[in-house]
Amino acid sequence: MTTYKNFASAHWRTLIAGVAVGVLLTGCAMTPNGRGGVMVGIDTAELFGTPISTFRLRDGTEGTLRKDPQGKYSIKLSQAFRVVPLAKAMTARVARVENVGERTVVIVETQERGCAYRYEVLAFQGTDVLQWTVGNCKDRPRVELAADAKSLNIDFPNYNRLSRMIYTDNRLLNASVAVPPGVDTRAQPFADDALRATGPVIATLPGSGSDSGRVIPAPPAAAPAPAAAPKAGSRASAKPRRQETPARAAAPAAIGLPAPRSAAPAAAPMIFQAEEIKPVVIDLRK
Repeated sequence: MTTYKNFASAHWRTLIAGVAVGVLLTGCAMTPNGRGGVMVGIDTAELFGTPISTFRLRDGTEGTLRKDPQGKYSIKLSQAFRVVPLAKAMTARVARVENVGERTVVIVETQERGCAYRYEVLAFQGTDVLQWTVGNCKDRPRVELAADAKSLNIDFPNYNRLSRMIYTDNRLLNASVAVPPGVDTRAQPFADDALRATGPVIATLPGSGSDSGRVIPAPPAAAPAPAAAPKAGSRASAKPRRQETPARAAAPAAIGLPAPRSAAPAAAPMIFQAEEIKPVVIDLRK
């Protein structure tokens, strides 16, 4: 009887120890200490926090954006102990998830003290993470995936240009490009919650003269108007003027058609000078 009791007691101790180890492993997290190492501690966000949203990576594993009881945000992948901290975030949400090349790019919209819109661009491949922080604090960017799914454009309005971040081949490039036709950089909001365009704004409305230089050229109908004035003004003046007027009117039409101008913004992204933004590299296995 004593032997049986001892066996049962040992069995329960082993079972309780196993459960405790499981809880500890689940509730452990490793975070960077700022000096190239990591700190191991209890993952309070896992044990007591609130999951905000989950997303799926290309390899089928999941990541979770969480908020701990102290209001700190972080991202943790399943099967990984180390977390990606969002240390300065007062609020956070997953705004966009796209598979680009071999990685899954996750864009997290955060709010920081004194900054309404800040964005964390995270590129995941297994437990390897590249992290960039971008944003102008006042606008949501328009995000567009290339047709071949090998690059991702992140556009912020910048006066009469676009500040474009291009993610491709594990790099994030920064460039200034011309505004495509039909895009109004003054639109509020510039993008919706999903970081998609809120709709093109064509600058053909009254009072849009200042927009025509940076969005699309002025309407072609404006060109013939000056040519009609001399024609009605002096009929008997001289035939030479009549013969000259169509010639002069034709010249601007041939040179100033909207097509050449609208072609320029399309070509601009191919010739811009881009600057690479260095990422923070995180290995979630360590």
